[in-house]
Amino acid sequence: MTISGIITEAKTKGKVINAEIRFLDSKGNTLKKISSDNNGSFHTKLVKRSKFGSIEIDGNSAGFLTIANIDFGIFVNNTKVKARLFKYDYSATEQEFSKKEDRDQLKREIKEMKKQKR
Repeated sequence: MTISGIITEAKTKGKVINAEIRFLDSKGNTLKKISSDNNGSFHTKLVKRSKFGSIEIDGNSAGFLTIANIDFGIFVNNTKVKARLFKYDYSATEQEFSKKEDRDQLKREIKEMKKQKR
């Protein structure tokens, strides 16, 4: 299974370099740990698993994000992630969804979270 993505800081939209990305199984055990490159991107392959897991992204001063319930190869072979890190008390993620309605809904939810925090 291939997982790739890009990590950005929400406010500046700048790429987050050297962010630590940890892929965890359903019990919280680390399957693999990598870092984002100079473009804020990452790309890795994982052995197909029979369970769901999670991804933790530590962007140092840019923020921290956990993406839960990721399918590590049960139903998909490739996953693309766009992660936005917020410096303060919340984080949000934007995965590439196959349906435009799902992407639009997520954007509305992120916009609403931003309004509530002001």
